[in-house]
Amino acid sequence: MKESRGFAVGEQALTSFDRQFSMRCRVQRPDRYRLLDALPADAPRIARGSGVSYVAASFGVDAITQDMAAFDRLLAFDGERGLLRVEAGARIGDVERFALAHGWYLPVAPGHPAATIGGCIAADVHGKNPARDGTFRAQVAALELWRDGSGVTVSPDHGSDLFADTCAGFGLTGTIVSATLRLARAPAILVVRRIPVESLAEAAQVLRDALNVPLLYGWHDGRPGAFGRGVIRIGLDTGDAAALPPSRLPDLPIAIAPSRIPTWNRLGIALANGVIRRRWCRPGQSAVTLADTLFPLNAAKPYFAGFGRAGLVEAQWLVPHTRFVAFAAGLEETVARLRPRISLISSKLFAGEPDGLAFDGHGIALALHLPAPADGAQRAFLDALTELALAHGGRPNLIKDSTLDAATVRRALPGFEAVRERLRRWDPDGHVRSELTRRIGL
Repeated sequence: MKESRGFAVGEQALTSFDRQFSMRCRVQRPDRYRLLDALPADAPRIARGSGVSYVAASFGVDAITQDMAAFDRLLAFDGERGLLRVEAGARIGDVERFALAHGWYLPVAPGHPAATIGGCIAADVHGKNPARDGTFRAQVAALELWRDGSGVTVSPDHGSDLFADTCAGFGLTGTIVSATLRLARAPAILVVRRIPVESLAEAAQVLRDALNVPLLYGWHDGRPGAFGRGVIRIGLDTGDAAALPPSRLPDLPIAIAPSRIPTWNRLGIALANGVIRRRWCRPGQSAVTLADTLFPLNAAKPYFAGFGRAGLVEAQWLVPHTRFVAFAAGLEETVARLRPRISLISSKLFAGEPDGLAFDGHGIALALHLPAPADGAQRAFLDALTELALAHGGRPNLIKDSTLDAATVRRALPGFEAVRERLRRWDPDGHVRSELTRRIGL
């Protein structure tokens, strides 16, 4: 450890959730706001929540990571209006736990309960039905940024440029220290209806027909010969939960120990898809508590461990409705030709407007998980997927796909340079940086 202006900066090995980036980094762990400014003024830095980003958004080879774990308090709650003010290091699982105990919840929550509120804002994450609920910025009534030694409070109506640039700004506008969140009344229980589908085109129509429900997403087989088959899960708000046992929100470990022997070879993928298809891809429905649907990754620890030390790559693209059927047909042909190993495909419906670097728009989003390393057939498929998605007007999720480079991002987001200039207004010297911002040229 070495001392720098009265606090310790140490070294720590940091790894992205997808395991595609790992490096030893300098880490500061401030426990007072004033210590956020204790670094030398020209020292590169980036804020870090729980570190569950797929793409190394909170560390970089030449940046000091500022660990925000000490700033995790729930500060104020208005139970009449459903407003909750929290510090940026608060984990979303704890926020949901508190809100549910008072009859409220955050409709937009990522799959991992350890994700922090600051991280959710910086990435502008989406939840279980972005077509109905939008992205995380829709839940933020106001936020406080630490800039130049003091806090600055902004909202959609006050300091709107800084607010907008902070959402999906990947930490470049300043350090998020707190936020006031808009909660929604929590449904007592959900009846989750399962609708089997035989193709991605059929899935898209089922998603569009459902639209205004609390939970809406699909699972699909990615293998040649079975491509696109799967199930759409539709969560419907219902009434009394007395017949259901009480549920809790378990905490998924931040770091999932990889299996020594990777599971997701072709045989493992085939066996898993067969089990899922027999168990979950039949028509039917079941009643569940809302808490049991918020964090699907809680039940997926063996799944992520199964990628082994090499980890995974997730490619997520949002394709406009008018181009989706052609895109899905092209994707099926590409899979049949290149035969990549795809452990799963998920589908979601979006109905927003793209803003800045956010993953939003009007169309169908597909997320594909591929076991790493992304070389050989896997790399060839990812390259082909990128070209196919770009040809159909696709928009990539920058916070999920660790294979995207600066050239691809500029092709996918025609307004990228304008957004980059907007972000640089808040940090003209480029002191805030991460592996993500380096890789995509922010």
